[in-house]
Amino acid sequence: MSSFGQALDRLSTAQKSKRGVSIYSRFVNRPIGRVLAAACFVLRMTPNQVTLGSAVATVLGLTLLVTATPTPASGLGVALLLMLGFALDSADGQLARLTGLRSPAGEWLDHVVDAGKIVAVHSAVLIAVFRSTDAADGWYLVPLAFQVVGIVTFVGGLLVELLRRSPAAVDQERSPSTLRAVGLLPADYGILAASFVLWGWPTLFLTGYGLLFAANLVIMVLLLNRWFRALREVSHCPPTPEAEVPRTPSA
Repeated sequence: MSSFGQALDRLSTAQKSKRGVSIYSRFVNRPIGRVLAAACFVLRMTPNQVTLGSAVATVLGLTLLVTATPTPASGLGVALLLMLGFALDSADGQLARLTGLRSPAGEWLDHVVDAGKIVAVHSAVLIAVFRSTDAADGWYLVPLAFQVVGIVTFVGGLLVELLRRSPAAVDQERSPSTLRAVGLLPADYGILAASFVLWGWPTLFLTGYGLLFAANLVIMVLLLNRWFRALREVSHCPPTPEAEVPRTPSA
């Protein structure tokens, strides 16, 4: 078996939990990330290099969004580059688990790049819509609000991961929920990335982007309520360092 095939086989048994992950990340992004991780392993890349590659792909996609005329071809290009960046974001963690090169510095870099993507994507949407469409003035509040929702949800999830330290805070649901995986689809970065396929038809894109914002707002409220209640339970329990620390769902 080739080193690529061996890496791919080993990665199939080194995956994160499926709980709390949307069906896009579970069935599309993670499998693509696994293939990319195996290829990066053959190329002797480090996880941090893959993380930076994810950032580069995202920057290229957003540069195309801001500078190119809205056409089906440019929209497809933006979507593919952003989806590649997301797949590489999954590949870096998988490569780290495969090679044993996981480190606090690498995890920090990964989270910083993720936070940067959230800010950059919605900022680029605002600029691109201003440059290339006739959207009403009030519409420009949507990407600004979407940016806030994205950051609050992202940081809220990270803080829950850091602060939950007791069995009472661990999700009781041990098997992945298909219903929840479908419900989380609008909040999956991959769906946002894929929505840029509509950029060639600005009216359709603005409508789809607005609907994604509304869905993400609802999901944020539900998640914040759930996380807050979980952390209130922690405050009534003695700390148990040996308890499982649930991971924030990610690609």
